[in-house]
Amino acid sequence: MGFGIPAATERQPVRLNPFGALRDAREKRAQDAVDALAQAFFYGGNVSATGVRVTPETALASVAVAACIEVRAETFSSLPGGVFRKEDRKRIPLPDHPVAKLLFDRPNDLMTSLEMWRWKQLREDITGNSYLRIVWNGGQAAELWPLYGEKPQIKTQGGKVTYAYRGDDFTKADSYPASAILHFKGPFVSTSPYEARSPIDLVKESIGLSIASEQFFGRFLNNGNHFPSYLETDSSLTKKDADAITEQLGSTAGIFAAGQMRIFDRGLKLKQNAMSLKDADLTAQMRWYLEQICRLYRVPLPIVQDWTHGTYTNSEQAGLWLGQHVATPICRNTEAASRKLFIPGEEALYTKFNVDAALRGDYQTRTAGYSVLINCGVMSPNEARALEDMDPFDGGDEHRLPLNTAPAGAPLAAEPPAPAKNTVKAEEVITAPDATITPRDAAHLAPLVADAVARIRKRVDQDRASQRDEARTLEFADRVLAPLAEAHALAGVPFDREDIEKECGL
Repeated sequence: MGFGIPAATERQPVRLNPFGALRDAREKRAQDAVDALAQAFFYGGNVSATGVRVTPETALASVAVAACIEVRAETFSSLPGGVFRKEDRKRIPLPDHPVAKLLFDRPNDLMTSLEMWRWKQLREDITGNSYLRIVWNGGQAAELWPLYGEKPQIKTQGGKVTYAYRGDDFTKADSYPASAILHFKGPFVSTSPYEARSPIDLVKESIGLSIASEQFFGRFLNNGNHFPSYLETDSSLTKKDADAITEQLGSTAGIFAAGQMRIFDRGLKLKQNAMSLKDADLTAQMRWYLEQICRLYRVPLPIVQDWTHGTYTNSEQAGLWLGQHVATPICRNTEAASRKLFIPGEEALYTKFNVDAALRGDYQTRTAGYSVLINCGVMSPNEARALEDMDPFDGGDEHRLPLNTAPAGAPLAAEPPAPAKNTVKAEEVITAPDATITPRDAAHLAPLVADAVARIRKRVDQDRASQRDEARTLEFADRVLAPLAEAHALAGVPFDREDIEKECGL
């Protein structure tokens, strides 16, 4: 009939299958599932319900994921540490030990220790596992190199564990013994207890929703669907009509035409867009995605700059939470895995990260802690100064203890006897045959005499000006001259009171 359809087909009656749509939908879902599996197989990663392929690389497109793993990696890598030897109850630092230089100075010629630990934690938080290859030289660990290629496969050969690695630019493809690999595992173990799962795989739906929401909003703005109003008419408009309307709108644009009347003909009506930018706001949804991802990585919301419910109290505690529930588990896991770097005979050696350094930015809390530790004898002043990169001072290595404390069960120290009151009279001191005080020159007491004379003279002038009773003036003079007379007697120097009274104007 002119459409390329056979005549026999045209004569066939049309039959409606009420279950055809249901069958087609079921087949489409099955085909979509096959396509998703094929995409995951050939391209890697998992396809979320939104259709976004979530891999370690694409997951970083989510701001929430990037912020959380960045905080965790930088917090951990910034912690100082060292190698220590345990001798009875002592802990002796070994800053020159080869392992200390590897872990906390320079692991290889291309990286610093801070860069290595940051890479290690980023890799672990994204893929679940991170690996470092140990280069042994003369029986000592000499270098550490990250394995950033395809994940090594754990195998057993001859009863020994090996890591089959396909190689990268600095590590050749080979099977490496367990003694040559530092394997750091995340908290989410897979079906095998010897490897960890990627956190990205566990929350691929939340991450996929986060990425898809950002892409949706970007495409929404790019497509121009955010206009506030539009003109509507039932009539057909020619290009000339449309150009005239555009010209009219353009002539009334700008601040100088504000408030002028607009007149639209041709049956045009002004309509408001039912969906505004406010309706398209994804703030609540994005914050929910952020909370989900922060729950996974145990990062407090204020640390990733979410102050929606931030207060002074919970924001201050966020740093402590980060140290206790994020940095401490990472440090303990890393310390345990790093024991492989010590050779036989070094069983008493261990590595330790200083988690307290997370308070490095809180000067007031840090110094208050030093004060408590120094005053209770746990730390010496020089040890506190060393943590602040300050030079020691003489006597600063001594530990201090409060005088009002003593070990439990220790006998109390006897109280010192109270000093006996001097009941000896001045005349007895001078005339006693065993007196040890020898007469001194009267010039030694001259400053005391001058001070007494000045005080009495001032009081005489004040009393006479106010016309007080002279008896009160003499009483004051007696109180001032009595200790002066006693001092002269003890020194064996004559004391002429009449001359002093005359000098005072009495």
